[in-house]
Amino acid sequence: MNKFVNRKVFIWGAAAIVVAGGSFWFLSARNSQAETRYALAQVAKGTIITTVSGSGQVSGDQQLDIKPKVSGTVTKVMVKVGDKVKAGQPLVELDRKEAAKTVRDAAQSVRDAEISLSSARLQFKKTIQPTDAVSLIQAEDTLAKAKRDLADLKKDPTDFDLQQAEADVKTAERNARMSDDGTTPQVVRDVYDEYVATLQSADQTLQKTLNDADNVLGIDDMVIKAGLKKNFSIFNENMKYQAIDSYQVAKTAITTAKQQVDALQQTGEKIENIEQAAATVSDAMNKASTLARNVSDGLQATIASSDLTQSDLDSLRSTIDGDRSSVNSKVTALLNQEQAVRQAQDSFESSKSAYDKAVNALSKLKDGPDASAVATAEERVKEAQAQMDKLKAGLDDVDLQIAQNSVDRSVSSLASAQNKLRDVTEAMSDYTVIAPFDGVVGKISAQPHADAGSGAAVVTLITTKQVATISLNEVDVAKIIVGQKATLKFDAVDGLNISGEVAEVSPLGTASQGVVNYDVKIAFDSQDDRIKVGMSVSVSIVTEVKADVLTIANSAVKSANGQSYVEVLDSTSSTKAGSDGLITSGATPKRVFIQTGVSNETLTEIIEGLKEGDSVIVQTIKASSTKTSTTQSSSALRIPGVSGGGGNATFRTSGGMARPD
Repeated sequence: MNKFVNRKVFIWGAAAIVVAGGSFWFLSARNSQAETRYALAQVAKGTIITTVSGSGQVSGDQQLDIKPKVSGTVTKVMVKVGDKVKAGQPLVELDRKEAAKTVRDAAQSVRDAEISLSSARLQFKKTIQPTDAVSLIQAEDTLAKAKRDLADLKKDPTDFDLQQAEADVKTAERNARMSDDGTTPQVVRDVYDEYVATLQSADQTLQKTLNDADNVLGIDDMVIKAGLKKNFSIFNENMKYQAIDSYQVAKTAITTAKQQVDALQQTGEKIENIEQAAATVSDAMNKASTLARNVSDGLQATIASSDLTQSDLDSLRSTIDGDRSSVNSKVTALLNQEQAVRQAQDSFESSKSAYDKAVNALSKLKDGPDASAVATAEERVKEAQAQMDKLKAGLDDVDLQIAQNSVDRSVSSLASAQNKLRDVTEAMSDYTVIAPFDGVVGKISAQPHADAGSGAAVVTLITTKQVATISLNEVDVAKIIVGQKATLKFDAVDGLNISGEVAEVSPLGTASQGVVNYDVKIAFDSQDDRIKVGMSVSVSIVTEVKADVLTIANSAVKSANGQSYVEVLDSTSSTKAGSDGLITSGATPKRVFIQTGVSNETLTEIIEGLKEGDSVIVQTIKASSTKTSTTQSSSALRIPGVSGGGGNATFRTSGGMARPD
């Protein structure tokens, strides 16, 4: 009998397993086809408030150290010990020159950002405008020219083109030919031959100047009028000797110049001999000019006599002045000749370059079209054709999106610059240390022209206000600065909330079990008789408030490889909204990378990557979740003949038999 019962139990157990397995397979197959559901939320503008919380006690100490929010040099102390001060009254002034410069720079950044935004909007406006007839005509002209250039490159040269190119080579070759010496360009040789003639003419002028001066001085030619010998420069004896001395100097230089000039050949002379003679003649010219000036001045200081009339003196002086003018004219002629040599040398270099170009041009004509040039011309034709096709087709979505992105970036940059300007402008007030509450000045630590640090007290106030002292760890205290607003709650007074302000942050920490804590004092904004010294207090300090910024729930923000992103549903995929507000979609969400700002326990600021009204995924409910839940419920199966049925029976195996527990 027992054997029969055991067999019956075994059969029923096996049946239960088969039924349960079949149900599991059926429900699994059904759920494997289920689509994933998503909870969506929209990006919206809002305010993000970040806080730091801590606890402590109401303090009996009514003495508070007032510390500046910034570091700087003290320029003015506006109170003295014992003064009664009101909340908001200035106590100490710090040097704000650098802060003012920061404000100016920030203001300039705003102006630059405004200009960039204006340019981006103009470009966007230009992008969305339809193609005008002028632009289309210009594009057609560019295409036509590119096709003509390509056709010109491809066609073979005519006989006339070849003949013209050969003629250009011969002309350039003549201009670049060398002289008979084989080393000097002919064009330069011709100028040097002219140089010889100029030097010979200059030598004649030098000889005449020397002879005319001797006719007055009577140094080499003793036959001169007695009146000259007696009365020359009688009114200026010193000038007379200057004239005589300059005659000897000029004579030596002129004699040397004549020897070198006489030795020159009319044509084909060595260039170095010509240049040496030119230098010698130039030196002689300078000395001859000096001689003529001294003799003329001496004649001016000479008196007429019986055998030397005033007319004779005037004639002699006119001759000498004419010689001096001729000498100066020859000096100019020599300078012009030097310039002609340089021009001839430059002309030869140009002729050589022209010859090389003419030879290359002839070679290219003979070789036919250049493959590289043809390929470049064909590419220009393609580019011109594409540009014209684009103008005819009108605006495409990509160009529009690029232009819109440029505007969006400029808007974001302007907002960032404006925020920076607002921040640095507000920070200017930090350079004036003010009394956070009413009190009496108990101590002044600041001195004019001395440095004041943001962590050091400048004034100590004694106040009748109640103060709470809380303890914050080193991470949280780094976010706390004097002046931040706070909310205080008291365990002993249910429902009482009092606003306050951070009055002091201790620069010294206390270590306990590896954690460093710092005391922070909060001054109450109002008094309440129910609050007693020593009462426990919970404080929430507002560290940052960002209003009118783009926000999204923290659950929407994910990260990968150091980059933040959100997931969105593709607008082209089919979706279905359920009665529970969830969206069903079989498509895979796509990532949108974002730049985030501040965040608190619930919200994160979006700086870049999304715009107001965008929908993002904040929760994903995969099909496998439903599958798991369905599988668990399928095990609640009623098995007839087994006590405690209705889905609560469990089985264990022993010796190949299934038995109920």
